[in-house]
Amino acid sequence: MKPDDLYNAVTDLRDDQILEGEKRLRAKRPAHVRRLGIIAAVLAVVLLASIVLLPKLSHAGTPTDAAPSSGSPALENSTESIGTPNPAAYRLAAASYPKMVSYANPKDYLRSDGTLDPSFDAAYKAWTDSRSAIRPEADYTQGLDAYFRAALPALMEGTGTENRVVAPMNLYTALAMLAETTAGQSRQEILNLLNAPDLKTLRTRANAVWRANYNDDGVVTAIPAASLWLRDDQRYQKETVETLASDYYASVFSGPMGGAEYDTELRNWMNEQTGGLLADQISDISFNPNTVMSLVTTIRYHAPWEDPFEKTEERSFHTPTQEKTATFLTDSEFDETCYFGESFTAAAKSVKIGAGEMYFLLPREGLTPEELIQREETIRFLSGKVGRDQTTHRQVILTLSVPQFDVTSQLALQSSLNALGIQKVFDPQQADFSPLTSQASGVYLSEATHGARLQIDQEGIQAAAYTMLGGYGAAEPPQERVDLILDRPFLFVLTNSDGLPLFVGIVNQP
Repeated sequence: MKPDDLYNAVTDLRDDQILEGEKRLRAKRPAHVRRLGIIAAVLAVVLLASIVLLPKLSHAGTPTDAAPSSGSPALENSTESIGTPNPAAYRLAAASYPKMVSYANPKDYLRSDGTLDPSFDAAYKAWTDSRSAIRPEADYTQGLDAYFRAALPALMEGTGTENRVVAPMNLYTALAMLAETTAGQSRQEILNLLNAPDLKTLRTRANAVWRANYNDDGVVTAIPAASLWLRDDQRYQKETVETLASDYYASVFSGPMGGAEYDTELRNWMNEQTGGLLADQISDISFNPNTVMSLVTTIRYHAPWEDPFEKTEERSFHTPTQEKTATFLTDSEFDETCYFGESFTAAAKSVKIGAGEMYFLLPREGLTPEELIQREETIRFLSGKVGRDQTTHRQVILTLSVPQFDVTSQLALQSSLNALGIQKVFDPQQADFSPLTSQASGVYLSEATHGARLQIDQEGIQAAAYTMLGGYGAAEPPQERVDLILDRPFLFVLTNSDGLPLFVGIVNQP
């Protein structure tokens, strides 16, 4: 089987409706005053899960009963190889992503008389059709809420006075891939956390999650990526490997675990997929010589705000330990929805083309962000649109001021996953990786690491302008004024176009 045959990356995709986020964007009332500048959020996340076989390997890393090394893994139930690796790159197959039509910016279609060129309609339709074709047809959000509600408090526990940022959707994909390689109670524990009744349902949801979050149209970049790293002298089940490659858009690699070149290939792939944003964290990553297989998932995201912040100003931020001066990004007196929970006040800032929003949650005085995220109303708010709609909210004249920040964190996930009920895969005596390999005795999950970075500033990564064309309703103007000044530790969540949390974080130190 050739590498190209391994992949059917995006096939049989049918037309879908224009994104709800796009419709919301076109209907949104304008802000009062917008000046120069562009904001971009730049995010990256990595999860590295290493499956290790210790009891059956010698210190030299040679299996006592494995097939001889041939430069590519042996596949059970087949005499075919999944590809011949490049000796320098070890790549058996590369994931193929859909091509998207570039965003049709009305500014580019303006004629000298101020009217739009007639070709704009066709270009705009081609763009929306391109996005809709990738989108899942069914409602993929069913069942995800329970996962977010369980995972977010566990992932944020132990933050203390430091910053923390996690990507729960990225972790979801990695755990779904892990479920594909396990069986019995090892798999059932993962299905329980991900709130999936069976593996087929989970596979369908995970595929839909990828399609719902992928975007590469020249304005917003959101590229989830996955990879499967195989040991070149181990036997693997062909069906499992091909499922990970086709349904999870995973690139496949094979090489000698613990070899310097293979380690370099891993780091190069991770840096490429994350745009170099996690270079410091990735620099120390390498394979244990006894590793049987590793799953690595990433997401790279950047987008400009729908409207740039009006201005920057220097002011004090009260960290948990001291007062420091920070650069604040400020919007003054604009019509916006403000949320009033029992324990927090929150407001949102939208990104371009209806691709999502970032919500900023300021805890009430005396409550830390870590304490806040353990509360039911907060988790409900962070988990999706339904929870936010249940929070008291109203239109106000809002002044929003948030410090410019760049937060980075790296987590060892075993304790969090253990607390969430995933335990057997970490136990050499109880882990069941039989769907992965017939040599599964003693194979277990030895490492689970999650690293992420999120930064916002006024300059941004991408400069873009957007002209809104559409009619706006004449609603009664709000009278209530709210100043949401995030000058002490706060929570944030960046959502996708469906309102689900892509990134959640705590800023204690801007």
